[in-house]
Amino acid sequence: MKWLFRTSIAAVGALVATAGGAVATAIWLMFAEGDAEGRRLGFFGAVFVEVQQSLDGTTQLGAGIAQPLPLILSVVVVTGLILAVFATHDALLERKRQLLAGADRTIAPRDV
Repeated sequence: MKWLFRTSIAAVGALVATAGGAVATAIWLMFAEGDAEGRRLGFFGAVFVEVQQSLDGTTQLGAGIAQPLPLILSVVVVTGLILAVFATHDALLERKRQLLAGADRTIAPRDV
């Protein structure tokens, strides 16, 4: 049950991190090349921003998802990294408990 809860926390964290990265990339692409027209790809080709000049002189801006596969892979990889951090944390806590338990057994009372 503990690992199910941790996996769900890791998946939600990965979704938030990936969505934040995709939105930040889209915002960066909007302002990266100034007023140049065309389609710009970012976040490993997953996010696009398209800038077009209309006939009446206005600028049209569109953004969206070009390919979902990099986003899905990003969520999977970040989930795995978060789970690895949880596992490492558990291993270090267990090692600390072992060391403290061993230290308690080896300390003898002092004769004063």
